[in-house]
Amino acid sequence: MAPTDRALRRTTAAGPGLMSREAPPGSLERAGELLPALPPGAHRRPYVELALDQALRAGPTAMVLLRTPRGAGRRTAVALWSRRLLRSGRLVVWVDVPERESLDGDALGRAASARLSGVAGVEPDPSAEALAAALDTQDAVLVVDRLGHGSGAALAFLDRVSRMVRRGRVVALTAVPLPGPVPTSDGWAPAGGSADGDAPAVRHTELTLRDLAVHPDEARTAAATAGVPLTRSHARLLVTAVAGWAPVVYPVLEELRRTNAHGTPVTDETVAATAAAHRGAYLRAVLPQEAVSLLVEAGLAPRFRLADLAATGLLDAVPGAEALMDRLVATGLVLDDPAGPDGDLALDPHARRALLDYARGRDAGELARRAARAARRRAGAGDARGALLVALESGDPALVRDLLHDTWTAVLDGHDATLHGALWAAVASAPSGHVPAELHALLSVTRTTPGRHGDPRHPLLRQAEGRRPASDPGGPESPLTTFTRVAGLRRSGRAMDALRVARGLLDTVAGSDVARVLVKLQAGLAAAEAGLLDEALRRAEAAYLGALASGALPLAAAAAELAALVHALDSGVRSASDWSGEADMLPEPPAWWREAVGDPATLTAALVRLEHLDDELAHPLLSAVRDAAGTDLWFAGLHAEVMLCALRGQEEPAVDRLRDVLARRGLTPSDGGTDGGTDGGTDGSARSGPSEADVRIPPLLALDLGRLYLALGRGTHAAVVADALTLRTPAAALLDAHVRLAQGRPRDALPAVSADGPGWTTGARLQAHLLAAEALTAAAGISTAGAGPAVPDGARRELSRAVALAQQAGGGLPYWWAAPSVLRRLAVDTPAAVRERADEVLDRRGAPVPVEFVVVPDRQLVVLHHLADGLTSTEVARVSFVSRNTVKTQIRELYRRLGAHDRAEALRRARELGLLDPMVRARLSSRS
Repeated sequence: MAPTDRALRRTTAAGPGLMSREAPPGSLERAGELLPALPPGAHRRPYVELALDQALRAGPTAMVLLRTPRGAGRRTAVALWSRRLLRSGRLVVWVDVPERESLDGDALGRAASARLSGVAGVEPDPSAEALAAALDTQDAVLVVDRLGHGSGAALAFLDRVSRMVRRGRVVALTAVPLPGPVPTSDGWAPAGGSADGDAPAVRHTELTLRDLAVHPDEARTAAATAGVPLTRSHARLLVTAVAGWAPVVYPVLEELRRTNAHGTPVTDETVAATAAAHRGAYLRAVLPQEAVSLLVEAGLAPRFRLADLAATGLLDAVPGAEALMDRLVATGLVLDDPAGPDGDLALDPHARRALLDYARGRDAGELARRAARAARRRAGAGDARGALLVALESGDPALVRDLLHDTWTAVLDGHDATLHGALWAAVASAPSGHVPAELHALLSVTRTTPGRHGDPRHPLLRQAEGRRPASDPGGPESPLTTFTRVAGLRRSGRAMDALRVARGLLDTVAGSDVARVLVKLQAGLAAAEAGLLDEALRRAEAAYLGALASGALPLAAAAAELAALVHALDSGVRSASDWSGEADMLPEPPAWWREAVGDPATLTAALVRLEHLDDELAHPLLSAVRDAAGTDLWFAGLHAEVMLCALRGQEEPAVDRLRDVLARRGLTPSDGGTDGGTDGGTDGSARSGPSEADVRIPPLLALDLGRLYLALGRGTHAAVVADALTLRTPAAALLDAHVRLAQGRPRDALPAVSADGPGWTTGARLQAHLLAAEALTAAAGISTAGAGPAVPDGARRELSRAVALAQQAGGGLPYWWAAPSVLRRLAVDTPAAVRERADEVLDRRGAPVPVEFVVVPDRQLVVLHHLADGLTSTEVARVSFVSRNTVKTQIRELYRRLGAHDRAEALRRARELGLLDPMVRARLSSRS
């Protein structure tokens, strides 16, 4: 964690631990003489010093292991820190052990006690107890450097000392870990307690290569001191290029200072070139070329195994390769990958990038060939993750494309939970020319994508217009291409187009089982958005069975969640609960499903509560409803929001919310240009309205919007919404029936709710039977004021069917939109659950509002919209190709229908009625 500026300013005087005692006379000077000499131009490392200070403050931490390879700058950083402590009055005893591979504890005890005796004048005693007591007495920090790879016994000795000290502290500079349990990132907890068995166990903090890396702010500070004009972006570029290695960063800054003094400006190019030269020299100095080649091979993918390296023959070319790898693991350059399977290793990410850049700079062609060979090896071994990530390093988009077509299902099936995210990170850092369009498309349609859906400029819409990629040679479309097209079309607001493309694949036998499961899931989402809930259920259930059969259990969980959500949208509370229980027994769906599609499980739980007419959702459920706005389930979340408002009697805010979201997503025209201003061209012609394709309201939301308008008494608005629905779905038929009943046309409403065709789900048929009962009663001329036997036989049969379906579904929202007369009749001679639900709705709903309709023929609507655009009657006649007298006659008829006396009053009245709704303009434009 990077320290703050305030924390860095505190790393000055006192140093770590308690307040230091007064050191014996001359001891500080003698200790300073024993510190190692500093190299020319040495720079203080405030981030490293702060880490040491924080680790050694008074508390349980008594020892710090600065565990990095030699040559990484650790000695200089700690020497500078030690000088600061000496200036503040804290005694530091520096011990350089003999440069050999092994050192035992007795030898280290003798060397440390002799050095402490020479500095502070204490009696030499090499035992751990005596050394700990002397450190406490002098309040001293013992720094031991050059502990080699065979110094486990010496480290164990320091461990014993640190367990016994109370004021003193120990710092060990080594490349090997402390013997014992595996250290953690924030410390090491040794087994057992302290030496006396009473004090709490001491924690030992480890600082690794990553902690020693130069921070960009440090590089800028050093550059400013040297007079180098290094910007923040230059500093980041430098630190990234050399992985923050201090022995490279500071020589680069020195060379930039010299070249800048001779007139060479500091640019990205000069920083990159200088960093590359020094990076190569450093690697050649600290590692033999065979070892560098081995690390480059290991770094081709974020994760690797020793067996993979052995297959290349590179391990045999490096003497003591396995021992070298153990040392690199010990120093933190190579990491045990906690996210991967046992035995997986990973290079430090910053070092990996620096090594690959070094290899690319030496011979880009050779690196590409090595990456291609490694990618094919991993693909042959079934390692989709390694194959794709290594292929991206090859710089060959054709190779990536070929591997992607073979392995794309592994990216999405959820077995490798981090592969999708790893690919996205790799693509973000790879040069654009290395990434084929197919991979960009796959990642784009499976992530949350900002932007306005339906906008022709939206990248997903351009990508999903049905064109083949340039790399596609023709013939049958590949499952990958079909999947990305379906997802792209659906996310662009073209759900029916997405369904048609998906059916083309699913009606054949093309694609693997998992590929078909993934396309079925996309088809289910598209069908739900298009209002075809019956098809959505069939696709989700088929995807569930296919995922189980192919062993893709995370995808089976996703399919079960989708099935539960569709049942909840259909008021099928009981079936939704069954499918939710099925999903709970399976592993979590893939991470991309949660990110892009959303959280169907929690959204289903919210809808179930609403179906119980509960308008007080718990916070997690309410959050899920709101969060759905940024996912592919936006329409389901918006439906839940609208139903919540309706249950609370807030129809007007619900309408505003619906219209705003639909317009922002480009699914309805915006409301601009209808305020009477002139939107026409310079020739006086009317502006061209949006086409009918711009009105793509999901039928479920159109049904919600129309019902809300009717509840508010705005019948003309409801008729406009119903007229905008060109796709004949059950939701469109239900809205049509609602509007015709409100217009007093019950016989015309009956054909719309016959519910005898395909595609009618349980919830839709329940609502249809309730509407049919209302229509039959009204058509028979029977008063709707009372309840009782005065019900036509046909209406009684419809109510009986509705009751049977209501008991099967279990949801209550269909009752909310039923006519009061139907609810009163449901409260008589029906099962108790139905009676209670009908009585509850009657008690909570207010008295119906009279619904107003004004019917205006299309010819007069066209004139009305021209007037709203600011055209005169003469201009309207010219653009309509009719005479001025004809226009005047139509205007007079408009005034009569609207009950207006002048243009301003007519436009105000038309706006109130919804006749100037942008959806009306879109419909008129498409018909003209």
